[in-house]
Amino acid sequence: MNISQASQSRKSRSAFTLIEIMVATVIMVILVGLVIQITSEVLKVWNRSSGKLAANAEARIAMDLLTQDLETAILRDNGKQWLRVESPQNPAGPYNDQTVALKLFSPALDRDMTQPGDVCAIAYRLSYRPAYDGASDSIYVLYRSIATPQDTFDTLMGSSTNATQNELTAGGFWDKGDVEVDSNYLASNIVDFKVILYEDDGTGEANPVNWDPANRTLRGGDYAYGGSGSATLITRPLLYADIRLTVVSDEGLKILDNLAGTGYTDVNDVVREFGEIFTRRVNFLARPL
Repeated sequence: MNISQASQSRKSRSAFTLIEIMVATVIMVILVGLVIQITSEVLKVWNRSSGKLAANAEARIAMDLLTQDLETAILRDNGKQWLRVESPQNPAGPYNDQTVALKLFSPALDRDMTQPGDVCAIAYRLSYRPAYDGASDSIYVLYRSIATPQDTFDTLMGSSTNATQNELTAGGFWDKGDVEVDSNYLASNIVDFKVILYEDDGTGEANPVNWDPANRTLRGGDYAYGGSGSATLITRPLLYADIRLTVVSDEGLKILDNLAGTGYTDVNDVVREFGEIFTRRVNFLARPL
């Protein structure tokens, strides 16, 4: 064998055969597919986790503010209304049994410190609507509006000759339209919001005012401490309140809006996987004066 033949023989042995190329291609396709699948699952977990974390962060802020406002709520026995909880059984939107409004007076820590005084009127409202101007889908949004100490004293707190505080529903600051504005946005993606009040039953035991323990549902209508009007008036000392707030991620909210074809049949399963339930018991530190 001459040198030329030997060189050609080595070249033929060092080249890939068609079968080897095909096997390598198949292996590469499998590996790329596995990488794409793993990446897709990681992105799904990331999107689910980030959306859930964002919703949970808003819920924690809302719980902290609710706790702060209720703990320091002002309650006085002077014939005026100091606290009001509105809880119809069927608010707008797909989920029933919600607290839709909480109205009270409290020395809020986030008040305008440039003004004299510390007592502020505070209004919470749950609404089923787009979270912001231009949004296409409606969701449950929780708003919180706080009046300045000056406005509270001048226009919202009544006196012996002023009927403003007899019932916390009459126009202005307490109106739904004045509370539900973008600047008052607090939290969204809410599927359950409840403020349950407990009063002293006369023996020192706690009695739920706006909660039916047998059916585990809110009692319909409005409940108010003091004042007058159409609300059920609370005449005994308030002991504490239970706050319940359930939020879900954006992905979970989309599934809840239409369960068909998602593989889920029970909304509770969706809330367990995509949501978080926050509960807190808040003692009323103030006692009627």
